[in-house]
Amino acid sequence: MESNEKTLNDVLEGRFIRRTMQAAATDINVAQVKYMGSHGFSNPNWITGRTFNATENALNYAQFLKHRFVDMKKISKKMKQYKKKSHPIYNRIIWGHYNNIIRELSFGFTEAIKEELRGLER
Repeated sequence: MESNEKTLNDVLEGRFIRRTMQAAATDINVAQVKYMGSHGFSNPNWITGRTFNATENALNYAQFLKHRFVDMKKISKKMKQYKKKSHPIYNRIIWGHYNNIIRELSFGFTEAIKEELRGLER
């Protein structure tokens, strides 16, 4: 009986983590699309070139290298550094949501959430 309760709790925890990661992926996507839309990123692959995959233990985010390069403030070329216009579409947004994910995973798995997830099962 105890084994079944532990298994059920593990399943509920996995569902909670996946749901939290999917919500974070949606929030990150909205923030990035909003920034790119308001700062003249007109090529459609700036938005479609990113993917989010939420699982029970991770949030995987894939992007083109150009997404990281527009985030940089300086570029090195032939042993010199050049300043450039930075567009914070990666670091600021990802790390801003990172703290929310940690907080939600640390303190959000309450008995009320467990009951809600059990209700989805039925």
